[in-house]
Amino acid sequence: MFANGGAHIPWLFPAPDTAQLEWSARYRGFLKVNADRHNRLNRALTEVRDVPATRQRIYNTLRSHRQHRNQIMSLLAPIGLDADDLVPAMTRVLQEKLPKNQGLTSYSDNVFRDWAWSNGENDAIFEAIEEVLRVDQRDGIGSVLTLGAGACRIPYDLHRKYAPSLSVALDFNPLLMLIASRVISGCPVPLYEFPIAPLDDAAAGVLQHCRAPVALGDYSDSTFEFVLGDATNPPFARHSFDTVVTPWLIDILSQDLRDFFPQVNRLLSKDGIWVNTGPLAFIDDDPCRCYSEAEVIGIVEESGFELLAVDQRTVPYLQSPHSAHGRVERIVSFAAKKRIDVEPATTASALPDWILETTLPVPTNTETTLASSSYLLTAQVLAAIDGKRSINAIAKLVAREYGLSREECIHAIRRILMEAGRTRPNSF
Repeated sequence: MFANGGAHIPWLFPAPDTAQLEWSARYRGFLKVNADRHNRLNRALTEVRDVPATRQRIYNTLRSHRQHRNQIMSLLAPIGLDADDLVPAMTRVLQEKLPKNQGLTSYSDNVFRDWAWSNGENDAIFEAIEEVLRVDQRDGIGSVLTLGAGACRIPYDLHRKYAPSLSVALDFNPLLMLIASRVISGCPVPLYEFPIAPLDDAAAGVLQHCRAPVALGDYSDSTFEFVLGDATNPPFARHSFDTVVTPWLIDILSQDLRDFFPQVNRLLSKDGIWVNTGPLAFIDDDPCRCYSEAEVIGIVEESGFELLAVDQRTVPYLQSPHSAHGRVERIVSFAAKKRIDVEPATTASALPDWILETTLPVPTNTETTLASSSYLLTAQVLAAIDGKRSINAIAKLVAREYGLSREECIHAIRRILMEAGRTRPNSF
C-alpha cells in the first residue's frame, strides 16, 4: 500500500515485486522516450534558426514535453518506481517485452476524456450503462467493483447516480489510479495533452486541468476505494460484491473469456448483477479467441449468468476538442444476473511457466524461429553499415544466407533501415 495525498491505495498484485519491476520498466521507458524526443526537438531548433514561426512551435513543444515529464515524475513519486534497488537488467528485459498498448501513458487521452473534455463522450457511454441497468429490480446496487476502471469516470458516475454502499475501482495502471484518486477527492491535476492532429500551433501541447464535477469527499454515507491489481486475478474473496462492472475491458484481456467470466461469477453474491460495456473488437493470433457478439453472450450464459438486457449503440470515442483526429466506436452493453456459482478453472498468468520458472526448458516453435531469423537479419544489416556499402552491397552479403531473391532482400533491408532511422533522413 502507498499513500497518495490523503488516499491510501493498496498494491494487490499476485506477485507484487514483479509488478513493481514491470511498472519500473514502463516508467524508465517513458523517461527514455521523453529524453529522445527532447534531443530531437533540440536538434530541430538548431535547423530552423531563420524560420521564426517554426522555431517558436518547436520550442513550445519542447517546453511542453519537459513539463509533462516533470508532471509524470511528480504523480508517480509515491510509488518509488525509480528506486535504486530495482534491478536495471531486469527492467530493461521487461521493458522490451511489454505490450506497446499497455504502456505507462498509453491511456492518457482517456484521462482527458474523463476529466478535462466537455464533449459529451462520458454522457454517451454512461447512458448505455443506465439503459441496461433499468432491468435491475433490486432496491439498490449494493457494493460495486469496477474491473479495469482506468481513469475511473465510469465508477465515479455510478457512485453519484446510484449511491452504492461501497465502490471499489481496480486497475493495473498506477498512473491512472493516482490521477483518479486525486481528481475524485477534489484535487485538480495539471497534465499536458498532446493531440494526434493538433488543430493549430497552440494545440501541439495543451495544459489541461483535470478535475471532477463534484468531489466525492462530499459523500459521507458511502465510500469510494482504489485498488491497484490485476483484473484477471482479482484480489477479493468470493461473493464480495453485489455488482461488478467491466468497462471497455473484455476485448483487450490476455486471458480467454472462458476463464475470465467465471472470475466475475466468483466475485458476485447470489443474484448479483454484472454490467459490461465497450466494444467487442477482439484482436488475437488465435482465431478461436476473436469472438463474435453472439459467442460472447453464449459464454456469459455458460458462466452461470442469466442475460437480462443488451444494448448496442455507436458512441464518440476520444474526440479531443484540440485535435482534428477522432473516431466512433460501436459498443455492446449488457446486464446479466448471477444464477449459479461457477468456479474459475485456473489462475491467470500473462506469462508462461518457462518465463516465470527459470529452470524450465524454453520451447521452440515456428514463431520463435521466425522471430530469431528476423532479429538476426536486422542485426546483420545494421552491422554491415560502414559508411561505404550501399543497400545493394549489403543485400549481396545477406541474400544467400536467407534464401531471398535480390528484390526481396532489398525490400527487407529498406524496411530495416527506415525503421532504424524513422525520425528523418540521414539520422542514423
